[in-house]
Amino acid sequence: MSRFVPLYLRSRRVPAAVAASAGAIAAVAAAWAGMTKDAQVNTGLTVLTAALAAVPFAPTLAGNDAALEKTAALPWPPRRVLHLVACGVLVAGLLIAARLVGTDFGPEKALVRNAAGLIGLIGLGTALAGARHAWQVPLAWAAVQCLLQVPGGPGWRQVALWMIQPPENRIGAITAGAFLAAGVIGYALRVGPPVSAAEASLEQ
Repeated sequence: MSRFVPLYLRSRRVPAAVAASAGAIAAVAAAWAGMTKDAQVNTGLTVLTAALAAVPFAPTLAGNDAALEKTAALPWPPRRVLHLVACGVLVAGLLIAARLVGTDFGPEKALVRNAAGLIGLIGLGTALAGARHAWQVPLAWAAVQCLLQVPGGPGWRQVALWMIQPPENRIGAITAGAFLAAGVIGYALRVGPPVSAAEASLEQ
């Protein structure tokens, strides 16, 4: 087991994903610090930053050879669940850790909610369309919410703009939780549609 973990992390390119995620957050923090002395980042930019921090983990949800993984002696679903949840924890942790350098991306509760929902969407996208395309919907959705920074409104609007809702907003929390649950279940049971060896090589 001690040898499996580092080999697994390297095969899934997790170190590179962590570096890319941290780099995206650092770039936004540096740009924000250059524009204003206010440590509190506005809601729209926070939402977009969370998506940029989550996107690098999408490629880590697929291995180099899906057929080879099916022959593993140990069951993959528990490991996939742990992998996906760990990605969400890393995204939230990196956003919160930005406070150490003087940039505040908002309340921890909102950051955890948004990281959970985004990672859930990425997991669901991986199950339905493959890891190569899993980042598109979360990033596009976050970009729209970045532009529409008015929380509240009818229930359907709170669902659509769940990432910009206040931390205590129940609908936003339920929406994020639903995405996380769907992503965890979908990713645990299925990792994208079948692809040929040639197509799989293009994702590396």
